Amino acid sequence: MSAVISASDLDAPSFGVEACNSNEHEGALPDSVRLPESANGVPGSGMEQSHHQLVRAAAALVVPFMLTSCTGGEALKRFSFTAEAMGPQVATIDLPRDGTLSFWNSLDLGYEEGTSVAFKLSIQRPGDPQPTEVICDALTPSMTLMSSMVQVQNRINQSWKLARMRCGFGPVPEAQQMQVSAVPVVSRPVEIRRLDLELKR
Repeated sequence: MSAVISASDLDAPSFGVEACNSNEHEGALPDSVRLPESANGVPGSGMEQSHHQLVRAAAALVVPFMLTSCTGGEALKRFSFTAEAMGPQVATIDLPRDGTLSFWNSLDLGYEEGTSVAFKLSIQRPGDPQPTEVICDALTPSMTLMSSMVQVQNRINQSWKLARMRCGFGPVPEAQQMQVSAVPVVSRPVEIRRLDLELKR
């Protein structure tokens, strides 16, 4: 039996400055530091209170910025799939000139080792005779936030709050409206507790 569990350290007042790259906590600010004694020789004076207020204020400013920079651009559409509803879902979106699409997912799955889980996207642009197909591997993203994995023999339970997949679309030469169809594709039975796909620009 083996287990690997990790989680993003984004709760104030402690936050990881490398959160966009991984779930490691290197460079995190401590939630307390040793302060010099006050003039009367008693530690924990008003300086300590001011310190904690400063850390909380810094976290309030930095954490939203980190979350925004880590989670991509503007969200356009979220598709949610369940074991009972795995069929294609369709949305109409607008992209500006030179606009691109990035694809993200949020999942909580149970599956056997060696199982593949992907999203198949068909993007139909005005004037194109055939849609453009994009295949996104859901289980090998380029970055994740708040992820965990537990493996017992060949059974894997994996989840993350948000992950950017290694696929994209664009840029487009001019502003246009397009239709996007998405469907999950799995190689073996998968226990689905959460399986969402998000389109961002």
